[in-house]
Amino acid sequence: MNLHKLRQLLKNDEGFKLDFKLKLSLELESEKKEFVKDVIAIANTAGGRGYIIFGVEDQTRRIVGLEEIPEHVEERIQQIITNRATPPVPVRFDLLETNHKKVGVVTIFKSMQVPHQMIQTGAFYIRRGSTTDKANRHEIANMLQQFGMLSFENVPCLSSHLDDLDDEMVKQYTGHLRLNSMQQELLLTTMGIIACDFEKEVYHPTYGGLLLMGKRPQDFIPQAFLEVGYQGKNIGFEGNLSTMLRDFKKEMKRILPSSYPIEGLLEVVTNAMIHRSYWNNRQYIEVMIDEEQIIVSNPMSHEIYELKVSRWRVNPWLYSRLLMMQQPEGFHLGIGLEKTKKLFEGIGQVKVETNPLEGVFQVTLPGIKFYHKGE
Repeated sequence: MNLHKLRQLLKNDEGFKLDFKLKLSLELESEKKEFVKDVIAIANTAGGRGYIIFGVEDQTRRIVGLEEIPEHVEERIQQIITNRATPPVPVRFDLLETNHKKVGVVTIFKSMQVPHQMIQTGAFYIRRGSTTDKANRHEIANMLQQFGMLSFENVPCLSSHLDDLDDEMVKQYTGHLRLNSMQQELLLTTMGIIACDFEKEVYHPTYGGLLLMGKRPQDFIPQAFLEVGYQGKNIGFEGNLSTMLRDFKKEMKRILPSSYPIEGLLEVVTNAMIHRSYWNNRQYIEVMIDEEQIIVSNPMSHEIYELKVSRWRVNPWLYSRLLMMQQPEGFHLGIGLEKTKKLFEGIGQVKVETNPLEGVFQVTLPGIKFYHKGE
């Protein structure tokens, strides 16, 4: 940390990765607890490094400075975090002087061990805008999935049974192998479509298996739902991913101008279905169609976690299985957003936005008015 970086941070408002504190006081247990909560929350929130700046008013960002600096402050901070966070959050403390006033900065490095948890309470914390709050169930699950500790697709759905899978789809992808029932169970287990409960010696479909080959996944995954709003009416789509995309394409051909590049919309909706957060059972994919724009929004899809040499997407198992399976014509899986943008060149802009506070990823396409002429 240097003065140039500090001055840059002071130009910003508090947010997901930045917090201002008037005082640096770590004497009372309550003060230590609040400090570690903020550190954990910033570490658990997606993004790069985070910062807590002491000696600054949070509303005005006016530098008031620190009058008293605890002795061996960095060592104490490290010890406080180690005793209260698991795994410990990597941080650094810097003491800087600006305008003849001392300012303390705790740098919270991007962690590879998310989620971090408060030892004393067992709670997980995240940032909601400029405030620290407890993470809810699906937010904790997303963090576990993001770092490879848990995958929604591979979790067995214990309330479902093998007859909840579509026999015709299973035969379509395995029938040519002429397997007996035991061999088929082994193959489907290897593929991750089903999983064995060894204690009860029964098989259950996985949530990913239901999304790919289920008769009606919504009986077990109600959030796996697609809704289209058009001319004041709502149209709902259910079934497995292939069924929903097939029916969605058919309906779009009916209501959209024939000149509208439906393949671009299909690409956006397909990726929304694959890469959305299925841990979030409170939201589903929505497509809003009007004259000016078509908006596709879904729960925090494209939570892309990038390393120097690799790239990780939400639900990579689901994505890879759909790539390997024979795809129905017109699904356009793999066109990509850049090619989608080219389909609308000269007509309008394709906008991509994320709203971490609401947990929504949104793509906006040009509306139908641009395609009325020339039909």
